[in-house]
Amino acid sequence: MTVSERFHQAATRILEGDESIAAANELEGVVIDEYLDDERTEDLLEGLSLYSPGSGREYLDAPELRQLLVRTLEELA
Repeated sequence: MTVSERFHQAATRILEGDESIAAANELEGVVIDEYLDDERTEDLLEGLSLYSPGSGREYLDAPELRQLLVRTLEELA
């Protein structure tokens, strides 16, 4: 299984520092549409729930989400 170009672009957008609601919504839509596998999809959606742009700086860091995105891109490249 590999990630799509759409997933790669959405993940990269967040990894490069885009902390907008649009970036989070885009990634969430890709995760839901492409359904990688049970555990990975659940983990990504949980990480996105912690990545809450507009809710304060502590949420924008979301290190778990960033780590999961990096791991997903590496493992499913």
